[in-house]
Amino acid sequence: MLAVWEAAVRFGDVDPIILPSPSMIAETFVSMLLSGELAFHAANSLARLAIGYALAAAGGITLGLLVGWFRLASDFFTPLIELTRPISPIALIPLAILWFGIGLGSKVFVITMATFFPILLNTIAGVKSTDQLMIRAARSLGAGHMRLLLTVSLPSAAPFIHTGLRIALSIGFIVIIASEMVAAQNGLGWLILDSERVYRTDIVFVGIVTISGLGLLADYGMRLLGRALFPWIRAKESQNT
Repeated sequence: MLAVWEAAVRFGDVDPIILPSPSMIAETFVSMLLSGELAFHAANSLARLAIGYALAAAGGITLGLLVGWFRLASDFFTPLIELTRPISPIALIPLAILWFGIGLGSKVFVITMATFFPILLNTIAGVKSTDQLMIRAARSLGAGHMRLLLTVSLPSAAPFIHTGLRIALSIGFIVIIASEMVAAQNGLGWLILDSERVYRTDIVFVGIVTISGLGLLADYGMRLLGRALFPWIRAKESQNT
């Protein structure tokens, strides 16, 4: 595919401004990497994503455990969750800018909202799927309500939580780029949109490739982290294969 793409631009009737060749994109990528420009924009995007994602993970897992385990919490929070969950995080960008400006706060707010619900819903599903036989066995050994939650239900829900974290991470990459395109002064989203305005399509592709590569590395890292923190996930994967 890359060879056909390169040949089409070099020898065909393809405008390199519309579709630059892979070699041109690679050359621009190396140049921006060596100059530090690409690292600067990537670091800003990743920092915003990391803060919002961490807040969403802390809140989503905590609330998910409460809603999944305690009936009173479920009755109170479920209507609120179902009311706010369908709201597109992209639609919140104007409000985020109005409330927090175009700086870090608006990006963190939008990312937190976008990544919160996948983590929350997967945590609730994981808690509710806990084997009742395990719960009864722990109770027969004298485990209390909170001890059951932390030592039985939480480990059982770990694969669900891990899946929710991975899904939320991919959504976070999408939303941070969109939010930076709307209002930002740096970041990969800003870089892509600003380059399109001056017809630097090669830089646009560099931004896209960078996002793709960072997303792949982040997901791989999340998988390794999950296997390290939850060894029973690795055992289940071995059984499935």
